Amino acid sequence: MNAKLFSEALSEVNDKYYEEAANYHCKKHGWVKFTSLAACAAIVLAVSFATLWKLPSQTTPQPEYEPPIITNPDNQSDNPEQGISLNLNEIKELNATSGSIALMADDYTAMSYEELLRYFDVSLPITETLPYLTLQSNDFGIYQTDNRGIYYDGNFIEFRNSGGTQDINIVLSKVFKHTSDVFDLSADELQFTEINGRELAVFHYTNENGTDCYYAEFLQNDVAFVVSSENISMEDYAKCLQVLVEKAQQNSGSVNTITGEIVVIDPYANHIGVRLDKEQAPEYSSVYGIDLPDGQSAGDYSLGDRVEVMYTGEPATILTIWAEQLVDIKLLK
Repeated sequence: MNAKLFSEALSEVNDKYYEEAANYHCKKHGWVKFTSLAACAAIVLAVSFATLWKLPSQTTPQPEYEPPIITNPDNQSDNPEQGISLNLNEIKELNATSGSIALMADDYTAMSYEELLRYFDVSLPITETLPYLTLQSNDFGIYQTDNRGIYYDGNFIEFRNSGGTQDINIVLSKVFKHTSDVFDLSADELQFTEINGRELAVFHYTNENGTDCYYAEFLQNDVAFVVSSENISMEDYAKCLQVLVEKAQQNSGSVNTITGEIVVIDPYANHIGVRLDKEQAPEYSSVYGIDLPDGQSAGDYSLGDRVEVMYTGEPATILTIWAEQLVDIKLLK
């Protein structure tokens, strides 16, 4: 499977950054994830999914909770108590790739949890869905200046059981989304799960401790969600996805179409970046990455080419259409 490369996801990035992205060689076998940071003197952020810090366990005793065994029905229900069947994509345990961005302490604005939810305009009913988990994170905020506005808003939210053995982790961002992702599937076929009318790719792997982990990414109302778990049952993870994903009206197995201009070409990863036409592009998410399948070459395209891209499901990872999803790509005159 080819490397998965995220294109720059900001809608107002100038041409200099597109040129830098075009010359960027994606590192294989890694992933990037952002976490909220406490303000410090002047820092450069370099973090990864595999090494995100975790807060100490709560000292308040929590009652033991045994989640019920869920029998999945033939047809999906909107009731999260009934659960859904996940079509899992098996991947290897993920190695870490780090990304960096300069953050200045004077630019930091701290937020409470309630302020964070209002900023993203989201609801995260994880503790209501899984009562044996409680909110652990308490360090939230954004970075902004008068000239640049908000330039970094990645925030890491952790829900954990009292023993510290089970986690649901959510990363939210909209202005600055993480920019590279690499997964190796155990099988060639990429599978999707229909959740509230949306077709999402859900991944499963076993970490170095032999613990089951689940992972999914999706874009909703221009907010990037990264939802991962450790030592949570598949049924409970599915229930969390079900309460996080808003209902949408679309047909399962539908083919989606986007049009736009090529602004990134990466021949090493056989990848192009397409800036969507204005009427299609969300405010903060104008560039989609396209991984080309075997038999097609990124070298066949030029910067500035207009293309029409047809693909199945939703982007498997945020703003990235995998080669396994690609139905057709056409040059437009």
